[in-house]
Amino acid sequence: MITHWIPLIGGLFFGLIPPRLLLNSECRYLSFEGFWSRVVTPQKSNQRKRRWWKLPLVWIDPFRGYVTAWLLTQSFEPVVKAQGFEKIAPLFATALALFIVVWVQSSGRRQQNETISPCAFLAGMMVSLLPPIVAISAIAIGSATAIALNSFAAGYIVAMLTTAGFGYLFMGPSLWLPIYTVLVAAPLLLNWIRRTSLVIPVRC
Repeated sequence: MITHWIPLIGGLFFGLIPPRLLLNSECRYLSFEGFWSRVVTPQKSNQRKRRWWKLPLVWIDPFRGYVTAWLLTQSFEPVVKAQGFEKIAPLFATALALFIVVWVQSSGRRQQNETISPCAFLAGMMVSLLPPIVAISAIAIGSATAIALNSFAAGYIVAMLTTAGFGYLFMGPSLWLPIYTVLVAAPLLLNWIRRTSLVIPVRC
């Protein structure tokens, strides 16, 4: 396997920046229900809407996710006349790097028994890794489901299923498809492994 160190180092640089470095003291961590009811659609007339869209994370993370995924997919390639495992070694190396990045982006709240939901970062990765129609469909349908059911978990599950279904239609039986499908639901899987609650940082 040939390793291209410049894109690998660049991808890890953008992907391993801890989310807390892009947050400030005004940020609070809310569940999806808390985010939607208290920030996006506050019920009380005297409750000021939080300007969550002013958080740098909202604007920087999609770009970081896109660049990180693109650089990491350029980091490994098989050697000439590769045989056996050598042919798929770059696939496993890339998958490992992508999952490590998502693990870092969802970390930082273990002491509070919480897992950060890196929605914007993951959306950027999806746009970079998947055909546009697959990425946009998964993001849109997953987001709509999360809103309808008031749940991060439901959104991730539906986004994963949409990625698998649409991905097969537009990518065929690609070895990358199972990796991308699991990657979409990685925050939910990590949350289950850690026995935590999914939260999102919001500017308050």
